[in-house]
Amino acid sequence: MDIWEANKMATAFTPHPCTVEGPYRCSGVDCGDGEKGERYMGVCDKDGCDMNAFRLGALQHYGNGAQFEVDTSKPMTVVTQFITDAASSTNATAGSNDTDGELVEIRRFYIQDDKIISHASSAVPGVAGNSVTDEFCSAQKKAFQDPDDHLAKGGLKKMGEALDRGMVLALSIWDDGA
Repeated sequence: MDIWEANKMATAFTPHPCTVEGPYRCSGVDCGDGEKGERYMGVCDKDGCDMNAFRLGALQHYGNGAQFEVDTSKPMTVVTQFITDAASSTNATAGSNDTDGELVEIRRFYIQDDKIISHASSAVPGVAGNSVTDEFCSAQKKAFQDPDDHLAKGGLKKMGEALDRGMVLALSIWDDGA
């Protein structure tokens, strides 16, 4: 799960479901080596299903300066919500942020200058929404003519199962010149 890939001009969050459970050291085809033509044969969805406002046509949503909805030159809080169907919880309603049930949606919003700023909606024809759902992912893959490895690897259900098992937050800094 790429929780936040960002610089001052662009941002994305991307679930990458896998068909295996728990820690796993791949070898051979299971690693999905793209140079060997095995990218989609591996145990994990290497492409993932990204939510990137700029790629989805919202060019003024996130960037450096006052002309953007989210101005990266100013402090902000980034909030990512993992929404379940809460099917197994008697005290929750569908769409709640309950820990029971299967993962059905990942939402992102920002808080800046005491304002809540929702993630931008897609402007790509045939790709509706401003959050990651399995339906959004399949529509995005179709629109960009990419293989739907996200669905093939179990989609948000598998991603949610992995999150339930626990993950380690790893931070990295890349020099991209932006």
